[in-house]
Amino acid sequence: MSFLQNTRKVVFFLFLLIATPLYMHGANHQHSSGCSKFCELMPSPCQSCNSQDLSYYLYVGDFIDSIIEIPTTILSDDSSTLASQYLAGRAPVYNEQDIKVGTCSASFLCMQNADGIYTDISNYLSVDNGLIVSWLTPTTLANLELDTIIHSMVTQCIVLASTKIGFNPFYGQVFNMIVSSDDEKIYFQLSKL
Repeated sequence: MSFLQNTRKVVFFLFLLIATPLYMHGANHQHSSGCSKFCELMPSPCQSCNSQDLSYYLYVGDFIDSIIEIPTTILSDDSSTLASQYLAGRAPVYNEQDIKVGTCSASFLCMQNADGIYTDISNYLSVDNGLIVSWLTPTTLANLELDTIIHSMVTQCIVLASTKIGFNPFYGQVFNMIVSSDDEKIYFQLSKL
C-alpha cells in the first residue's frame, strides 16, 4: 500500500512540475485561437478559451494534388444513373497565422441522372489542438469538373465535436460552421454555440 501512495505522490509532483512552467509560459504566450498553451493543455480552468471563434483554411491546389479516384460501376442496364464518379482527397489546414495546424479530408460521390448531377460529400476536419469534426454536404453540381466538385464543399452547418482521440478540449461541443471559398482557398469558420 505504501508503494501505491508513494507512486501517487510522485505522479502528482511530476504533474505539478510539468504544469507550472506551462502555466507561467501560457500567461504571456497567446496562440491563434486566443488561448494560452496552458489553456490548450488544461481546459478546465480556462473555459473561456472554447468561446473563441476558430478559423482555418486549406489551399484548393493542395487538395487537387492529393485527389484519388475510386472506380464506380453502374450495375443495372436499366439504371437511371447516366454517369458516376467517386473521388477522395486531403489537404493540410492552416490557421490565421499561416501555420499548418491539421488536415481536412473529403470524399465526393457524384451521380448523374436525367435530372442533373447530385453529390454526397463526407468531410472531416482534424486540428492539432484536438478539434475533430465531420459533416455531410449533399449538393447538386453544374458539371463534373474537379474545381466544381471541390468548391461544392461550401456550406453552413451545425457540427458536433464527437470524436475524441487523445486530449480534446472541444469534445462534446457544438459549433456553427461556415465553409466558404475563393479561387485558391477553402475557409472554415467555427463559432461555438
